[in-house]
Order: sequence, then C-alpha cells, then structure tokens
Amino acid sequence: MERWGMRGWYSRGTAIIDPGLFVPEDWESPKSGVVVFVKRVYDWMRAAVGEVELERRGGLLGARSFFATEDGLGVFHSYFGSPAAVALVEVLIAGRIRELVILGEAGAISPDIRLGGVLVPTFAVREEGTSYHYLPPDAPAKPSEEVKGKIKGLLEEEGIPYKEGGVWTTDAVFRETRDKVVRYSSQGVLAVEMECSALFSVAEYRGVEAGALLIITDELHGRRWREAFNDPEVVEKERRVSELLAKNWPRWSDTPLRHD
Repeated sequence: MERWGMRGWYSRGTAIIDPGLFVPEDWESPKSGVVVFVKRVYDWMRAAVGEVELERRGGLLGARSFFATEDGLGVFHSYFGSPAAVALVEVLIAGRIRELVILGEAGAISPDIRLGGVLVPTFAVREEGTSYHYLPPDAPAKPSEEVKGKIKGLLEEEGIPYKEGGVWTTDAVFRETRDKVVRYSSQGVLAVEMECSALFSVAEYRGVEAGALLIITDELHGRRWREAFNDPEVVEKERRVSELLAKNWPRWSDTPLRHD
C-alpha cells in the first residue's frame, strides 16, 4: 500500500489541465506579485498605492480580488491554505509573472520571535499535501535567495527589525500539537503558517522567484495558545509592513541584488 502514500504523489508526467486555460484573455501580467490572505492587509496596500491600472473582484482563479499598478506591482487577495494559494499562483505564473512575495501571518512556536515580530523564512517544513505534487518528498522547500535578499534589504532600509528562520507549513490548524512545537522549534523553526512550503515548491517547479514576509499574530509555545490578531501593536506593525511593501516593492523588484 506504500504506493498510495505520500511518496507516490510526485509525478514527472504531463498534467491534464493546463493553468494557462484560466488566464483571462485580456491579461497583462504585472512584473511582480504580492499574495496576501487577510482583507485588512489587502485594503492597506490598496490605499497605499492610490491610482491603479486595473482592479477586479474575482475574475481570477483563487483570487478574491486583485489590483495592478502602473509600475508593475500586482496584489492578489488569496483564499487561505496551500491548495487555493497554489491554484492562484499557477495561473499567475501561466500569465507570465516571474516574481512573487507572500505576505502573511504566522504563529510563533519559539520564544525567539515575539508578537508583532517580522519573520523572513529561510526554509519551510512541508506538512501540507500540495507541495508533494511539485517536488519529490525529500526535497527542501526554500525561498529564492534573490527575493529573500530584497525583502531583507527593504526592511533594513526602513529600520524594521526582523528574524530569519524556518516555518512549519500545515494543513491542520487543530492538529498543531505540543510535541511538534517542541520538536520543530528545536530545529530552527520559528513559526507555523499554512502556505509557504507549497508556494516555495510550485515556484521552484515552475522556475520563478518567490519569498515570504510574515507577521507574528499569535503564540503556541506557552502553556496556552495566545492570540493577538487585533492587538494594537500587532495591527500597527502589519499595517506598516503592508504599506511599505505596496509603496516600495516595485523599486526593489527592479534592483538587482548585490552578492557581496
């Protein structure tokens, strides 16, 4: 029965359904895309850019709404979870987008990062199902060095402190267990979320650049779960980072990363 398990999911075969079929006929791809999952983040980014070249509600597989600016930035409000986010990103890649930033929320599993902290992931533990259709089971899920470096440069330019480390990507919010928190945090994993490993994997498979930027909105490493989604300091940090990315990412996207 092993062939029916996870190790049998990866295939080099040709897909039957082409994501290009879902690209709108009038689509003109932005140079760079930001995928978000929280409405207030989308709204902050939309307000920060002012005039836009294109704005729609729906009309793109996996997107609740999206807008594109004249300087080549597209912001896409995705549904939560790896399958929905990957469906959206597959269509964006088929539409010729070549760089993606994931702007999301995460729960701290280590005291090394605090509520309202900013995390730039360096790797992702693959505890979701979608990535196994894009990369072999033993392959690592990592962001591109190019996009990760640009995200760090943008944060440093604005004086925003951040942490680097791993994330644990899960499909099962209600099965984030104490033993896993202890085990993963001892291996350099700082937070848990629901999309990064899958999106890093599809980006690698399709040959595009992708990185992530996460805001810590809850904690799982204490005696009890501590949520702070609407804590004023957390909200303010999330707003600041959202507006920063909306206003400045096109410039950073166009700047080659220096490898000193």
